[in-house]
Amino acid sequence: METMKLRRFMRTNRREQTLFAAGLLAMAAARIALLMVPLRRILEATNAMNRRWPRHTSSAMGVRRAALRISQAAAYCPVPTTCLSRTLAAHFLMSRLGFDSMPRIGVSKADGAFGAHAWLECQDGIVIGDKSPDGIQYQPVPSLERFFT
Repeated sequence: METMKLRRFMRTNRREQTLFAAGLLAMAAARIALLMVPLRRILEATNAMNRRWPRHTSSAMGVRRAALRISQAAAYCPVPTTCLSRTLAAHFLMSRLGFDSMPRIGVSKADGAFGAHAWLECQDGIVIGDKSPDGIQYQPVPSLERFFT
């Protein structure tokens, strides 16, 4: 089974293979950073990198295809990922590809228990994660938007 997946992966174009590898690295870096650095600092650093480095605006890959490759990388990441690390990594990579995206962090209080969840919106839709996993509806925290405008 894994051999078939590897063969299929090798048939994809070089750009998608590179995005998959970048997804692995970005998710591992995001997860490790979240363990050691406050979220605000990570967001500031990500935004600074996105402003400093030129974007690849000639992306032949659509937003859905790019999100698919990034999501697939999460399954193979050597570091256990969380919804927040996947969202941060995907936001960074989507920016590199020239897509405007908005990370969202939502909160809920279901059955008396507080919960939080992250997802990525791009082109008027959710491309990474889900706003209501397991049937729990999360309300976005609006104060985070200031980091992405």
